[in-house]
Formats: sequence, C-alpha cells, structure tokens
Amino acid sequence: MLLKKPIALASLGLWCAAAHAQTAPLPNAANPTPQAAPPSSTPPNSAPSNNAEVEEGQTIEVTATRNPEPLAQSTSAITVVTRQQIEQKKPFDIVDVLRLAPSLAVARSGTLGKTVSVFLRGTNSNQTLVLIDGVRANSPADGRFDFGTVPVENIERIEVLRGPQSALYGSDAMGGVINIITQRGTGAFRTGGDVEFGNYGTNRQVITARGDLGKGGLSFSATRLHSNGAFANDDYRNLAASLRYDRALSAKSNLAFIGQIDSANEGTPGQRLLAFDPNARSKPRDIFGTIQYTNEAGRRHDRIMMGAFDQSLRLNDPINPTDPPAAQSFDNARLKDRVLTLDAQSAWTMGQHTLTAGTELRDEHASNDTKATFGNTNFSRGTTTRALFAQDEFRTGRFALVPGVRLEDNSQFGSDLNGRLAAAYYLTPKSKLKGTIGTGFRAPAIYELYYPQSGDPNLKPEKSVGYELGYEHTLPHEGRLELTLFRNQFRNLIGTVVVPKSPTYPFGFKAGNVDRARTQGLEIGFAQPLGKGFQAVINQSFLTTSSTGAPLLRRPRFVSTADLLYRRNRLDYDLGLVAQGHRFDNDFAAPPFGKGRGAGVYGGYTRFDLTVAYDVRPGMQIYTRVQNLFNRRYEEVAGFPAPHLNFVVGVQTRAF
Repeated sequence: MLLKKPIALASLGLWCAAAHAQTAPLPNAANPTPQAAPPSSTPPNSAPSNNAEVEEGQTIEVTATRNPEPLAQSTSAITVVTRQQIEQKKPFDIVDVLRLAPSLAVARSGTLGKTVSVFLRGTNSNQTLVLIDGVRANSPADGRFDFGTVPVENIERIEVLRGPQSALYGSDAMGGVINIITQRGTGAFRTGGDVEFGNYGTNRQVITARGDLGKGGLSFSATRLHSNGAFANDDYRNLAASLRYDRALSAKSNLAFIGQIDSANEGTPGQRLLAFDPNARSKPRDIFGTIQYTNEAGRRHDRIMMGAFDQSLRLNDPINPTDPPAAQSFDNARLKDRVLTLDAQSAWTMGQHTLTAGTELRDEHASNDTKATFGNTNFSRGTTTRALFAQDEFRTGRFALVPGVRLEDNSQFGSDLNGRLAAAYYLTPKSKLKGTIGTGFRAPAIYELYYPQSGDPNLKPEKSVGYELGYEHTLPHEGRLELTLFRNQFRNLIGTVVVPKSPTYPFGFKAGNVDRARTQGLEIGFAQPLGKGFQAVINQSFLTTSSTGAPLLRRPRFVSTADLLYRRNRLDYDLGLVAQGHRFDNDFAAPPFGKGRGAGVYGGYTRFDLTVAYDVRPGMQIYTRVQNLFNRRYEEVAGFPAPHLNFVVGVQTRAF
C-alpha cells in the first residue's frame, strides 16, 4: 500500500509548525540569471541559509522548490543543462541536449523531426511533466510531450528534476519535471545569425536579436530547418519563432511576455518492416504563450502566471497501390488540444524558513476529427483541475529539510492528496548526503477517458511512491561527483484490456487500470577539468524494471553519456558518446502483418558525435557537427532506423 497520506500529513504538519523569526528578502526570482560555470562549494560546516546572497558564477535553478536557489543548495536530484552546453553541442533540436541528464532515455522514431519520447527513471513518457517557462505543455489528449520539433535557439537552460514531484506540480509529475526556460534579453543589444548545410539535403537558417532596451529586455529567434531525410518520403520542414520581452515595472517588480510558435510539415514513411508508405504526411503545430508578473514586497515574493499551450496535428494518408491488404487510411485527420493555466504563488522568508503557498487552475481540452477506412471519429471533451499547494524550506547548521503537500481536485475523478519530504545533511564543506520520499499521480488523459471505441470514463488515476538517497562531493578545480540510488513503485497503471466485442467496444479492447510496476536504479555523475583546456563529463545510469502485466517498453538497462571537451585559444572540441543498453520493445510487425519479430528484447547501441568550432574573430564562428561518427546502424524504436552518419558545416555571427 502506498504511503501517500502519511507523507502528505507529515509534510503539512512540518509546514504549519514553521517558526517565525527575523525576515530577509528572497533572491530575485524576476531575474534569476544563471551562469554556465559550476556552482561554488557549500560554506564550511553549514547548509546555506535561505537569505544567503547568490555568488557570482553560481548556477541557479527554479524548478525543485518553485523558487530560485543555487544548484549547490538543492535537496533534490536535479540537472541543469546550461546555454553554454547547448552552444557546445550545436544540436538541431532539444533531443541531444536532453541526453545530458542522468536516467533519461530518449527514443526517437527514426530521423529528424520524428516523434521523440523520453523515459525518466523508467517512467513512461506521459508520466514526466514538461514545462515551458513554468507552463504545463503535456498534451491533455494522451499526456505526452513530443520533443521532436523543439528548437534550441532561444533556450537559456533546461532543468531536469528527477523523482516524483506531484506535491508541487500535481498530475503527470511521477517520474519528474523537465522545465525549458527561455533566454532573457540582457546586456548590450545584439543581432546574429546562423547558416548551416549538411548531407541529406539539410540546411538551417537562424536569426536572433537579444539585449537590454532600457526598461525592458528583448530576446527573439526565428529558425528555418529543411532536410530531405534518409529515406523516401522522409523529408522534414520546420519554421519556428520564439520571443520574450521583460518589462521592469519598478526596481522590485517585473512583467514578462513569452511566446513561441513551431510549425512543421513532414513525410512519414512508416515502419520499415511493414510496407513503405510514399504519401503519408504529418503537419504538427504548437503555439505557446504566457504572461508572468513577479514582485518582491519586503520579505514576500509573489508570482502570478497565465499561460496557454495549443497543439494541432493534421494527418493525411490516402490508400496507395503499395499498401498491404489490411492497410488503413486517414483523410485529413485533425487533432487539437489545449491547456489553459492560471497559477499564483507567494513565498515568505522568515529566519531559517522559506514558506511557499499557491494555487493553480487548469482547463484542458482535446478534440479529434478523423475520417478513416476503419471508421470515423469526431469528439471533443475537456477536464478542469483546481489545486492548492504548500511548502517549507528549512535550513539550519548542516541540515536542510523541505516538506511539501498538494491537494488537487479534478472534475472527472475527484480529489488527490500528495506529499514529499526532502532532506540534506552536509558532511563536510564539500560533501553532502540527501534523500527524498514522495508520492506521484497521473490523471487519466482525455483519450483514455473518452476516446470512442476504447475510452473508459471510470478509470482511476495512476499512483506512485518514490524514494531516493544521494551523495554529492565537490572535487578539486570545481569538479563534481554524484551518486544516487532510487526506487519507484506504481499501481493502477493504465493499459489495454481485452473485452468482448460490442457496439461500445467494436475492436474488442479498452483502456483499464491493469498493472503494477517497479523501477529502481543507480545514477552516477562525474565532471572534472583535466588541465590544458580539457574537461571530462560522464553520466551513467543503471535501471531494472518489473511489471505484473506486459513488460515496460523501451526502458534500456543502462544509459551512458560522456563528453571530452577541449577549449584552447579560439578552438572548441566536443567529442561525445551516447550509449543505451538492451531493452524490451515491440516492432508490431510480426507475421502475417510484416517482416518483424514482434515483442522481445532488442539490442542497445553506442554512438559517437563530434563538434568542432573555431572563432574566426570576435562575433564570428565556423563549426562542423558530425553525428554517428562511425556510421553505426541502430534503432531507438524497433522498426524505425536512426540516421546513419550525418554532418553539417555552419557559420555563426553575433553583431553588436
């Protein structure tokens, strides 16, 4: 039985018992400017106090407690991928920088632009909450977020928070939270552009404008990306734009306007073990916007946020002569969903305590209008969620304790209470132990509840409880070593239930709460400057899973990333390794439907990437990026080959 309610009640009791003491201002959340340098070490023999000044060069994160804090002070397992790391990788999209986080397995269904799922600590892709500048971006239709089309040109950093986080963020945060944060316009105003070309007919153009405009800061990027793809009908075209404008209302208050649009047109050749599809097309489009107000009023810090995330997808797949006899067709299918969020919170610093309390109101809606050979679908449904949450950050001497609790009410299934307790103890000025226990849940997605022919409105939420124990040590020359053990237990997992065929369920199956599961593993992180311009960064994660139902798909036994970085004078090298162990998968193409093997254990892979950049002069850089350097053949999703060796060469300019 999950220990959800005892944890939640204990967390609430600790929060209510917080002592009132001398007040001090919080760090300025309206302007948490992160730095790429490693965080400084902890003050001798003590946990950092809540009112400690943020030192120059410290990395700041805002996701673990919903308040800005130096990464070195965090009691949670969190990774911050900085702008500097993104610039070193020079990736097409967000996928390859996500791999820098421990215990995060990535599965792309083929080549550039195709669907990308992530599996954080063995949880499903719809059990990890994705935020863009704090605004929920998971699809209410199926609970997932597709990372396959997300550009990186205007991303400041990505914070990957691991472990159940429903005590602060509610539904979907069973495996953790990924928060994508947009760049701010600071410093001298400057414009820039990137142009690059590569094999597979790949070309990309980027324009940027960023800087301080007096009382406001502007950050803008626009990207055009085109690739012919590695196969027939595998082309990909993407247009994206991102804008952030910050307006200083006073010395202590700020108003931010953030918007993004991402539109693609791509061929979908299908699974290689089935008949090739020469005319299937997909047109996804994402629109995101938020207005955020922050204000410091003495000892109190307030934030009010309104956000919207709107997604649409058009599919067109007419029957053609090469289709197998059982093929189905889609005629201009239209899928749409949206999330509207209103979120408000206040934080008070009182001596050794920082108390945070807030509320969230969320409206989610999904619709599907599909004409297909297997039947037409036309429905539109929605849900409403209300939530209250509270947290206390308590720090004294060498000890830090962070309890939190959240009550969430869903219009479909009712209320759910979740809690979390995190603690850290500083053994020495450079090392600490930390641990957490928390509960998580996922509300059934709209398709699982209401989809015609398979939905079940009586589904229960998925539930989990997670534990972790970690050790962090600061090495010489600002290196780091991190070890974390974790374990997650799940119940009420939603899967497919076979039922007798009927007018309600004509295909003989429906969604149902059928499974229990467990994931556990070890995370190892290491970073160390090696001298003479070299630095090594290694992340290694091991995972075991078990399930009472079908085995969990696409959870590799290990995930490894390693980078050997070199920076000397005007030259940058980044030699990267990505490796994943074997995993259980299903190509869904076993005879008589195709030439596949169906369900089973599939092999892993090892891939090397290389990025080399040279500063021609201040403000101009030439570079080349080679992915899959040794031309390995592999698949992250069974039946969908990954690209062979591919490369680009480019020029980047920044003008003042």
